[in-house]
Amino acid sequence: MQLFTPRLTMRQLQSRDWTLFLQLHREPQVLRYCYDMPSEAFVRNRFEQRLGNWDTSSRDPLCLVVTDKVSDVLLGVTGFTYDGDTAELGYLFMPEYFGYGYATESLRAVIDWAWNECKISQYKAVVTRGNINSEKVLSKCGLTHTETLASSHSISGKLYDDLIYTLKL
Repeated sequence: MQLFTPRLTMRQLQSRDWTLFLQLHREPQVLRYCYDMPSEAFVRNRFEQRLGNWDTSSRDPLCLVVTDKVSDVLLGVTGFTYDGDTAELGYLFMPEYFGYGYATESLRAVIDWAWNECKISQYKAVVTRGNINSEKVLSKCGLTHTETLASSHSISGKLYDDLIYTLKL
């Protein structure tokens, strides 16, 4: 399975992507609004849960590696988990690729594909308050802020609100 946009290629996560996946989960700028630095064992478990062939009836997480079409450079990952009702969207990009619209472009492609191929009509994403750039990405993809979970998320011992963004097609 592959997805394409004008600038990006997205393909399913493979064993050879471990280094990228680990880097994304160890980079302080990436984790700043996500969570505390996870152990390598935790990251390895998340990685292995996302390996394997995904199909439209799967309930395993869909994780796509995002690559620049021209340079073939690995930029990050995007995808969702699906519970049969709602797809929870997620993405992580290396800091050097922040601000280029890659998250928005890849997420729009994932939503369009999930609707067209899987008939998934409900989406949500959880963003830590203060992560303004991710809020902008979600808004550009048609999601709206529908709920706030006060002081529900701890990063480095500080409590943050979780902002719930949703989209229903």
